[in-house]
Amino acid sequence: MRTSRDPAKSRPLSANVKRLMKLSRASPQNRNVIKVAKSFNMRDLTYCMKQGNLFMEAASMGFAMSDFAPRFMTSQLAGVFDVSFAAASGMENDELSNLLRVPMLLKSPETIVEALYWIDDIISHAEAGQNKSLLLSQAYDEEMLRLPPALKNLPPEPNRNIDDLSYAYWLGFIYRCECLLHEESSRMVYGAFEEPIMKKAYQELLNKPLGQIDLAEGALDICDELDRLLVEKIWPAKTIKKQRLQKKELERPKKNLVTAD
Repeated sequence: MRTSRDPAKSRPLSANVKRLMKLSRASPQNRNVIKVAKSFNMRDLTYCMKQGNLFMEAASMGFAMSDFAPRFMTSQLAGVFDVSFAAASGMENDELSNLLRVPMLLKSPETIVEALYWIDDIISHAEAGQNKSLLLSQAYDEEMLRLPPALKNLPPEPNRNIDDLSYAYWLGFIYRCECLLHEESSRMVYGAFEEPIMKKAYQELLNKPLGQIDLAEGALDICDELDRLLVEKIWPAKTIKKQRLQKKELERPKKNLVTAD
């Protein structure tokens, strides 16, 4: 039986995807921006709030954001949300309900979280070559709704830690804000801003004046800071690290040759 992949170790972004993402992010070191961020409206704000509530619900159920964020942001379910958020009628459209085939999914954030882990549990037990979409359809039709281990292991009492809940809401909100501003998928945004990066950014934000502003009013400025961090520090640091590793690999045979002599 094939085990489920670790979503936190998802496939890194390709060089071309990084190039396109960089072209939509302005910074003093990145002046040649071609794709300007879209204007932000009240409907976009509503979508950010919806995802913030979803992440907060997951935290209240007992899921750590280090597990939930990558699991959700790299999932097919998030991909459906990406399409839905881009649609004029938003999450309430019939197309989304028909695609997921679980109308109640739109009623409660808790149900969305449970569906995410249920889907992952079905897929993780799929054998090589099996059609995963067919397995999900059969499981739903046959009411084989087994409880995923992740749900079985939840604490008996809800998580009421205000710091955990606040961070989870902020994380979901800002992730969706990044997706909407640059018209990028959840998977792309998570590939650029993995959860540890976001947690560190959140902790640093709390000590800044911007951290005291209402999230709905300061979200765009927060995204601007994150974008500059990505373009000016995160990606350059990764490039330097990669170059150093490549240099070591090239030098290794030479050392072995000298030793052999």
